[in-house]
Amino acid sequence: MDAHFLSPNSMLIQGVTMSDLENMISCLLDKKLTNIFESAPKVDETPKTGLNKRKEAAEKLRVSLVTLDAWTKAGLIAAHRIGGRVYYTDKDISDALKKVSK
Repeated sequence: MDAHFLSPNSMLIQGVTMSDLENMISCLLDKKLTNIFESAPKVDETPKTGLNKRKEAAEKLRVSLVTLDAWTKAGLIAAHRIGGRVYYTDKDISDALKKVSK
């Protein structure tokens, strides 16, 4: 490669195998990604308000999402709509269990 083809920011690496180069790049990426993940704010899956998503509520009730929707429409369990999402409180779930078990 002629010297005039190299840009001022380019680097010529000699005496390094492809495997060594891959390992060096991999280590650098691991360090950078670790820093990114550690500095990212931790997001809790469950809201601190005690609200459960539909899937979580269905798992706690041990029913399918279809059954949960049917119970909601029938008034067996109260649902709380926030934006376009549906949530169930722990109290709603325990009250529904009491209604269903009677």
